[in-house]
Amino acid sequence: MIDPRRLIENLGLKGVRDLTILIVVLVLGFAGAVVGVGLYNVSARADHFPGVTWVLHTTFRNSVSLRADETPPDDLSTPGMISLGAGHYEQACAECHARPGGQQDATVEEMLPRPPKLFSTELSRWSASELHWIVYNGVKMSGMPGWPAERTDDVWPIVAFLRSAGEMTPENYAAATGGEERGRCAMCHGAEGVSTNPQIPRLDILSSEYVAQSLRAYREGGRDSAIMAQAARALDDQTIERLANSFDALGPSGSDGIVDAKQVLRGRALANAEGEGRTPSCSACHGPWQHRLNEAFPSLSGQHAPYLAAQLRLWRDGPRGGGQAAELMHHAAENLTDNEIAALASYYASRDPAPINP
Repeated sequence: MIDPRRLIENLGLKGVRDLTILIVVLVLGFAGAVVGVGLYNVSARADHFPGVTWVLHTTFRNSVSLRADETPPDDLSTPGMISLGAGHYEQACAECHARPGGQQDATVEEMLPRPPKLFSTELSRWSASELHWIVYNGVKMSGMPGWPAERTDDVWPIVAFLRSAGEMTPENYAAATGGEERGRCAMCHGAEGVSTNPQIPRLDILSSEYVAQSLRAYREGGRDSAIMAQAARALDDQTIERLANSFDALGPSGSDGIVDAKQVLRGRALANAEGEGRTPSCSACHGPWQHRLNEAFPSLSGQHAPYLAAQLRLWRDGPRGGGQAAELMHHAAENLTDNEIAALASYYASRDPAPINP
């Protein structure tokens, strides 16, 4: 073991202060040589020095564990959440992390660190909260980007998918991502805009004006959703108009099966501001209403209850926008409780599907 006092004497130093200065100079000199001269080889063809990989991965693991504190939603493991996550994974993640039964392409295989193949990697060592943190924040110096939106709830479908990925076959994946419609709007919303996934909105009851307005807002960042930004970012105005009109022409069909009559009655009273005093009337803008309504507002009749509830929470809590009446909706939802939101969603989902102006 090195004796500091003898080292000081041998080097002709006057004390611990001089030794400290010498060590600092040596460290800075080495760092200057690495940075200024380029001694460190940054080539992705050259692996790290022995032990560096362990240090980096252990730091990564502990950093995530320290900071992951989001509480998973109750419906995390439902088929709807998993399917929505699979659709986004196909569009944004599969190119690097591969599909079940598939291979990473030659370029991805040369990345350092190489993105893990999530269908062959054991993910159970990560909790749902930790996976959420990784997907939302990304990982420095790894090629893993952060989530391209402020919303944190938008990440949970990806977490739901990742937690089920180890058991997913190529056939299961193809079914979850739309088969031949993979990568298209129909992958999530259905070929005719009638989504059967309660986490994904039906488009057949929405006006072409509202669909086009929403797609532009997603494309330009006015409405916060990484899932929809990924889908809408490359759409030009002509494509948006074509898509909006294609759904508008189909007409509604089908409905959610809502059986809680008490909840529906409570929601109807809230929607019509019956005796509430503090909640503006939902029906005045969204129907059902005997007079013609603004086509820029969405119809809610027959929309999926989980989707409606999620949107109302976003309006209440802040990170929602993109429409002509964003401030009005923030004001309308700001005092709603979770129970009132659930009641409103149940009421509108229980109604027969209908556009804003039948």
